[in-house]
Amino acid sequence: MTLQITKAYDRVKAIDWNPSYIETDEKYLEQSRFFVKDLKPVDPFKTFIREYFKMEQEKENRHYSVLEASSRLHQGQAEARWMEGMKFGLSNFAFVEYSAGRQMGRMARSVAPVELRQGYMMQMIDEMRHAQLELNNLRHNMRTWHDPAGYDIALKGAGNNVGSGMFRAMMEDCTTCDPIETAISLQVFLETAYSNVFFVGLSSAAVAQGDHTMASTFLTIQSDEARHMANGWATLVTVLQDDRNVPLVQEVLDKWSWRAHVSFGLGNALFQDYFTKKRTESAKEASLRWVYDEFYGGFYQKLERYGIRPPPRLDEQMAELDDLSHAAAVYIFGAWPFFYHRADPMTAEDMEWFEKKYPGWYSRYGWFWEAYNKCKDPDDKQIILAQLGGLPNFCEVCQRPLIFPTPATHSGRSFMHGGKAHIACSPGCQAIYINDPQHYQTDRGFYDLYHDKELSEVVDHMGYVRDDGETLIGQPELNGKRMWRREDLRRCDFVVKRPEPPPFVDGSLIVTATGGRH
Repeated sequence: MTLQITKAYDRVKAIDWNPSYIETDEKYLEQSRFFVKDLKPVDPFKTFIREYFKMEQEKENRHYSVLEASSRLHQGQAEARWMEGMKFGLSNFAFVEYSAGRQMGRMARSVAPVELRQGYMMQMIDEMRHAQLELNNLRHNMRTWHDPAGYDIALKGAGNNVGSGMFRAMMEDCTTCDPIETAISLQVFLETAYSNVFFVGLSSAAVAQGDHTMASTFLTIQSDEARHMANGWATLVTVLQDDRNVPLVQEVLDKWSWRAHVSFGLGNALFQDYFTKKRTESAKEASLRWVYDEFYGGFYQKLERYGIRPPPRLDEQMAELDDLSHAAAVYIFGAWPFFYHRADPMTAEDMEWFEKKYPGWYSRYGWFWEAYNKCKDPDDKQIILAQLGGLPNFCEVCQRPLIFPTPATHSGRSFMHGGKAHIACSPGCQAIYINDPQHYQTDRGFYDLYHDKELSEVVDHMGYVRDDGETLIGQPELNGKRMWRREDLRRCDFVVKRPEPPPFVDGSLIVTATGGRH
């Protein structure tokens, strides 16, 4: 006789045991600073492993059928701007998913309640599946796109690229923080707050650009995200049963509201506005709808009954949406030799759309595109990096370049802490550093490796040169009269220099995530 689902599930949970040869607390590899002992865990869902695998197999069959059909039928080329941008985008997506899988394995070994660990273990399998899906998409593009250079080094690029640093810093922060904070950072912010704007928004963008395999990849991943959101909510309401956890949860929520904005939010805005040619809504409109109205206006409000307050920098985050993608574009296009895709500069039609969606856009960013278009031809011996004065400083917390909210009026600052000078991109990242300085100690950054090095040497060392050993993978346009080569960079006589640090600010005036002043 078939057991009822709840009884069967309870029987499976009863298999969990505490070994007699060690104390209960010793069984877990890490101890959390949150109070979780003797709490009644909220069970996010009741799913057996057999049903889980059957469900995932059906989704795999559907998706890989799409991938196979696309490989065989060749139903026209997708937009080149999008396909080239995905050399950078897909490499980072796969890295983020793989890192998330590692974190869930860690959570399953670190958080005691079996109900939560069940959810974490299934999510670990999900995240590994997602990484494989995106790696297969990379392989598909490498086989079918007419210029595969860049796709073939995508994973290496994700590990040493100056733009990927934001994603690496985000995931390394998730992986090395407190185990409960890991769940909140990943499941509440990256997967609940930004999941729809990312997977649904970019799926729509992929279809509009003619990239149906990417859309299928995003949508089959998104279908798993509901479980991950449930995991995050279950973890939150479980730890909020103990009033001692409320200030700890508040601190983590405040931190990751800002950390997600300057990493995941920034990347999504760039992809949606500048990697697309056929657009619908702007990145700002999508963020306001999916993140700020639905997440902060819906999900977040449900936490008020536990005493949780809105994030202190919410207005600052929303104000940055007017410039977030555009400042990022100045950086990614301006630093094109340090990337592994061919850029597609904005056209008059693009600029008209930006002016309509972001009134005043041309007065703030038209100067850059005018200068950029004069520096595309290698025979002119001009490189846009020289016009910009070189690369900027990078934030020691989030690795954002110091060009936000705008390159002309950025909020970057130097500050003293522990007797040393540090650099942050914003008051938000400065406060995060001050709250947990040991978490953001750096070893060797970009300028430690490449200060005073000639540009072509740097690009060669990073591995961003095509198989002939001379032609660059990155290019300032899709189809120039000829491609840039290392010798062209040498003729530009550009040397990488560590920029002067930004002005110092008074750290005593910085409000931390917990509301105190340092």
